[in-house]
Amino acid sequence: MTKPRVHYISIKGTPDVYDRTKFADVEDGPDDRDWVARRLDEQGLADAVDYDGTVVTDGESLPEPEALDAVILGGSFHSINENRPWQRDTMAWLERYRRLGRPLLGLCGGHQMMAVMAGMTVEPRPNGPKPGSFEIDLTETGRAHYLFDGFADRPAFHFGNSDHVIDVPAGATLLSYGTDSPAEGLDYGGNWIGVQFHPEMRHDFLVRYWRDSKPEHMANYRPLPDAPKLLVNFLRGSGII
Repeated sequence: MTKPRVHYISIKGTPDVYDRTKFADVEDGPDDRDWVARRLDEQGLADAVDYDGTVVTDGESLPEPEALDAVILGGSFHSINENRPWQRDTMAWLERYRRLGRPLLGLCGGHQMMAVMAGMTVEPRPNGPKPGSFEIDLTETGRAHYLFDGFADRPAFHFGNSDHVIDVPAGATLLSYGTDSPAEGLDYGGNWIGVQFHPEMRHDFLVRYWRDSKPEHMANYRPLPDAPKLLVNFLRGSGII
């Protein structure tokens, strides 16, 4: 029996922006494709799917959309407003994939890219970056959504974003929000979902990220062992596994 193919798109950062050597000492390493692979393994799904990934910021080419059953679009050190060629190319590829009616989960920068595709504006957060492991507020729809099945009423996830989606795009449904970010979780229909937070990332990566620039943020992070269940819920709720 053929396993469903789950593909991760890494948009973490071009070499001039993302120095991977700075993160070589964190447990999961600097490659965010590996983070998702480890989370799926920890959740008992390593043998349930055929998982692979593409680093578009390294110039790697994405596979044909028809070859994939589900896609996870990762976070980024780049603002979507940079409008770089690889960002435009990725969005064009996602438009092709969208027409197939197959699931997509966007994380942090991926969430922002999806919002721009839907015609929404992404802007710098008025209060600066959101660095830490924080509880989120779910709407009534969010509490009943398969993405948060089995979570507490106010589940906690890792954040590190400087930009945010400023409103709910037309045709999307709000799942979660923050005190100063109005659209942290969005369902676009057809199992296309974007979230501003990170279920795939361990806290030590973000601790290391802030160490050289804003060390006062390091203490805001803590282990969140339940967070990766969101990846399981996405795959189960969208019918992939």
